[in-house]
Amino acid sequence: MSVAEYTHGPINRHLLIMTVAATASLIMVFVSDLADMYYLSLLGVEEVMAAVGYAGPILLFTITLCIGLSIACSALVSTAIGSENKQVIQESVTASFIFSLIIIIPITLLLWFFSPDIVSLLGGEGLSATYADQYLSIVIPSTPLLALCISLGSVMRARGDALNSMLITVLGGSLNIILDPIFIFVLDMGIEGAAVATVISRLAMVFYGFYIVSYKNGLMVYRHVKRYFDYWRNYIKVAVPVMCTDFSIPFGIAFMTYVMAQFGDSAVVGNTIVSRIQPVAFIGLYALAAIVGPIVGQNFGAQKMDRVAETVYSSLRFVVIYCVAVCAILWIGQSLLVPVFNTTDEANELIYLFCNGMSLIFIFNGITLVTNAFFSHVGFAYYSAIIDITKATFGTIPFAIAGAYVNGPEGALWGVFLGAVIISIVGLLIANRLIKRLAARVVE
Repeated sequence: MSVAEYTHGPINRHLLIMTVAATASLIMVFVSDLADMYYLSLLGVEEVMAAVGYAGPILLFTITLCIGLSIACSALVSTAIGSENKQVIQESVTASFIFSLIIIIPITLLLWFFSPDIVSLLGGEGLSATYADQYLSIVIPSTPLLALCISLGSVMRARGDALNSMLITVLGGSLNIILDPIFIFVLDMGIEGAAVATVISRLAMVFYGFYIVSYKNGLMVYRHVKRYFDYWRNYIKVAVPVMCTDFSIPFGIAFMTYVMAQFGDSAVVGNTIVSRIQPVAFIGLYALAAIVGPIVGQNFGAQKMDRVAETVYSSLRFVVIYCVAVCAILWIGQSLLVPVFNTTDEANELIYLFCNGMSLIFIFNGITLVTNAFFSHVGFAYYSAIIDITKATFGTIPFAIAGAYVNGPEGALWGVFLGAVIISIVGLLIANRLIKRLAARVVE
């Protein structure tokens, strides 16, 4: 049966082991996505590549939605594991999967029905729109599988199962890479073949995840159905704010694209390249954010607020050390990195700016990721929603506009930098105050 692994032993050790495992999982996701693009590019049909571009925002929406549901699952399950109550753990895991399906299935049906209209709104037309519709008509119905995949992985992380939380993603990514050329070229299915490969890989991850979580670890229960809904309120308290947060992030990205568009295509290209470098260079931060929550949740469930505080502060130290190291690498290697993209001088200026100091913004983005994970796993998920929505609006719009007015596209980026600093400091002050308040409540 499950053990509250994170409530014992060195916090730094848990953070390191689980972050490495989560990083490996994220790398596999990137590699799998790149493989899809590579194989489809071999078809030599421009409309196919354009179709993937039109399908991208819709698929990103489904992924962020499923991640939001998995965070709610992680918060519910990790707190239950911290209590070390076998029945509560089993019911929490089972209830989380049921709730994720209750939420995701109606949304999936709406997306499946309206996806052609959404592609049209995004500017898709002609053969490109046709290919996009073919791809989405196969992939979108598998969104409930994706929700289960990601939630199963979050349960493994909540339990401290580093190996299987990594293997579930490695299995899906590897299978997708293997099946892509078979369905695309051997079976001559083109873009529909890539979609089928994606669905099969998701199905495989679900089978493997349920084998580990339900059969091997016994973390699910198939009785007392009415009791599952006793957990609905706690699940929704996290799921709704996190999903609101997920919706705010694309808004901020879209606004920055709008600001850059005023300075021409080169500014848009430069900003786009910077936005593609960021998740690769700072992948460790996103992995850390996925781990902080479960460790906080277990110790919060066990009422060990000293370990909750240690987790948050150790994570913040990790953020600073990691970001300084990555920023130094970007600064040293910029002469090799920038020419790779073979773009205009104007676009290159933005990439050089990022490598020459702008990348330090991720110290403050990382602080926000850590504090938001903390909020979501101690029953204050609405704080993370408020912070992220504020960051995407008031922390971005006025600062970007003012910066662009003063110094063009470079000024816009520095404006966003300043907004990120202010928002991260506010979040950190709130988190610090909340830690002290919760600690006092435990003492009482």
